[in-house]
Parts: sequence; structure tokens; C-alpha cells
Amino acid sequence: MNKIFSEQNDWDELLDYISDKQLTPIIGKEMYQFKKDDLLVPIDQYLSGQILTSFGVTDQLDLSLSKAVDYLVMEKGVDWMDIMRKLKLMVKDINFEFPLLAEFLGISDLNYFINTAVYNNVLENNLAKERSVTPTSINFSLNEPFTDSGDLERLQVPFVFNVFGSLLNTVDPALRDEDMLEFTSQFKEKMGDAKAINLINALQNKSLLFLGCSFPNWMVRFILRLLSNQPLLAWGTKRRILVVNDPSDLRNTQFDFLKNYKVSTYEGSTEEFVNELARQWKQRNPSAVKNKMVFLSYTVKDKEAVENLKKAIEEINNVTCWYDNREIVAGDNFKTEIAKNIKSADLFIPLISENSLMHKDGYVQIEWFTADNVNTFRRIDGRTDKYLMPVVIDDTNPYNENVPKYFSELSIGKVVDGNPSPEFISQIKDTLNLT
Repeated sequence: MNKIFSEQNDWDELLDYISDKQLTPIIGKEMYQFKKDDLLVPIDQYLSGQILTSFGVTDQLDLSLSKAVDYLVMEKGVDWMDIMRKLKLMVKDINFEFPLLAEFLGISDLNYFINTAVYNNVLENNLAKERSVTPTSINFSLNEPFTDSGDLERLQVPFVFNVFGSLLNTVDPALRDEDMLEFTSQFKEKMGDAKAINLINALQNKSLLFLGCSFPNWMVRFILRLLSNQPLLAWGTKRRILVVNDPSDLRNTQFDFLKNYKVSTYEGSTEEFVNELARQWKQRNPSAVKNKMVFLSYTVKDKEAVENLKKAIEEINNVTCWYDNREIVAGDNFKTEIAKNIKSADLFIPLISENSLMHKDGYVQIEWFTADNVNTFRRIDGRTDKYLMPVVIDDTNPYNENVPKYFSELSIGKVVDGNPSPEFISQIKDTLNLT
């Protein structure tokens, strides 16, 4: 009865559900992987290691966060509230890059999300970053009142329903397996008490995409039955149910259970699924794809080099370059216009050369100083994406005394005469999450 999701008509049907607002994504912890060096690290694994180490445990660092909390409470006798306080601080300070999550959230036809992770600020912060608007959210709770969402068909900003509460915003987030079981046992009753008609509709009358929801074996059927709000024997009769997880023994067991029902499963990884879905959605909706902007900062004597670099970079799809060529509309204050574009740029590339270092107080130095300030404020706001990418375009020593310290402390590339290598273009794609 199980169907393997793989054919093009499967993708087309799913894209139709998305464009018609008939799909509810249910996001699990496998989606929360942050970029560390060239690897993707699960935030669950990171938080587990952090909380265990903070209480002096160094021999159990392979535990999930749920198991780590259980271990601290049951084996080490650590007070629950002490764990909660430390976790709140850890979660509040999370400011990593989450490329997989960002790729999925870039599908702007998706506007409401069911979140099964308790570190909901990661999802909501990434939504704010990708959509340039602050999302709204509701946190399910056993002990605190909550209300229904607005009409999900008429959302003005993205919406998140955190079905297991929030580490930052509720007193009873479901951190442990037993907490999740307690939530599932009271979910339907609490939703009814809250008159959560719109939230129930999102789960009961839409097709569902379970994305990266790897629950313990004994809990799988409870969670899926609960969130689908439909007997499993009725799955697939009126709507599509699709389950996507990373390959593992846990997934094998889960899929073995699901094969008895009309549910679709995907045999690749969560990352492969998200990347392919995003690729096909962008292909279908080219006008919805947000262009990335690269600010090129140069001195007028290096105009040929900056034009070479601009031409090469703009061969990357969905990337435009901006630089001060004094073609700003007459009457505009060009300093204000330049500062505005520096601030809104996704990437700032200063072209370092003998010419640009000749005058220490020229316009190009003002641009560089402004960009450094923008970079500082981005860090204060918790943005970790790379913003400054200085390059040398001649024989100038990139670390001589005339190069600003805030550039010389970075890795400075070599782009002779503004003609970049394929490796440099790949680096730009990686930095802008366009690979």
C-alpha cells in the first residue's frame, strides 16, 4: 500500500499542493542542522553535548537531547529547572547558519508551519531572515492557555505552531519522550478547548509533509496519528501524506510500519528531498526567487577590473552586482544611496589594489568603513552569514599596513585584474547559498 515518492508526477503533484495552499509541512529535528566548517551538524546533537558537558558529563556525548535530559534527571539527579535554565540560555544564543532550513523556507508559497522541535526560535529567526518579516507563532502547552491562529488562507506574515511548546516561551516544553507522550494524550482535548479550528483544519483537511520527524519507534504511530488527526487506515484516501527522514535503522523501522498504509515515503535523505523540492519550485516560480546582491567597492582607476568581476559574478543565476558608477538618479544624495546599497547587500567585495590604497581618506575607504560597521551590526543581530569578502586585484601585499585591519584579519582572495577563477565563483555561490 505504501508508495515510494520518486516520479516527476509526484513532484508535480506536491508542487500543486504547495501553490494551492493545500499542504501543511510538519518540521522535525533533522531539519535543524547548522553549518560548521564544511559539515552540517544537528542542533539536537550540539545542545545535547553542551548540556551534558555543563553538568560535568563527558562520557555520554552521543545521546540525543531527549536522552541527555533523561540521563541528567534520572541518573545524575540534576534538578529539572536547572536544566531548563541552562538550555534556555543556550537556545537563546544560537546564531548559526542553517542552510537546509533556509533552503526550505525560501519556498515562499509555504506560509504556515507545524514545528515539532522545542528550539522554535531557530525556525522563527530563519523565517524572519529569509522573508524579511517577523513571523507569528503559537506554542501548545499543557499548563498555559493558548488560542487559535488566524485564518491560515489569509496570512499576512508566516505563522508557526509549536506543537511541543517552546524552550523560550512556555514553562512545559516537551523535552523528554515521556513529555511528548503526555502532550499527545492531551492534544485533541486541549485543541478543542482552545477552539483551534484553523489549526485543526491545517492538520485535518490538508495534505501533510512530515519532514525530518524521526521520533522514537514506540512513539511514531502516536505522533503521526495525532498530527494527521485521521485514522491511519484512512491515510491517502482524500489527501497525500508524505514522510521524509534521513536514512537510519530508525527510519527502516518507521517505514516498515508505514508500508501497511496509503502513505508516500522518500528513499533519499531529508537534505536531498529539500534541495530537489526547492530546485523544482524555483524552476516553476522564477519570479518569486529573491535575487542576491553583491556590492563591489573599487576606485575609479580600477574600473576595468570591477567590470570584469561584475560580468563574471552576474553569470551566476539570481545574482546582481552594484557599484558606484555615478549613474544614480539626478538629485539623489549619492552618499546616502551608496550606504543604503551597502546595508542591503548580501555580500560586500572590496577590490584592494595599489590604486585603492593610494588615498587613505577617499570615497572607497568610506565604503569600506561603512561595510565594516554593517558587518558588526549583523553580528550583533545574530547573523553569522559571511558578508565581507576582500580581494586583491594586482600585486599589492594584502597584509601591508595600508590595508584596513578589519580586512587583513580575514582571508583575502586573489582575483587578478578582476578575472575570477572557477573556484572563486564557487566560493561566492557557497557564501550566497546558491549551490
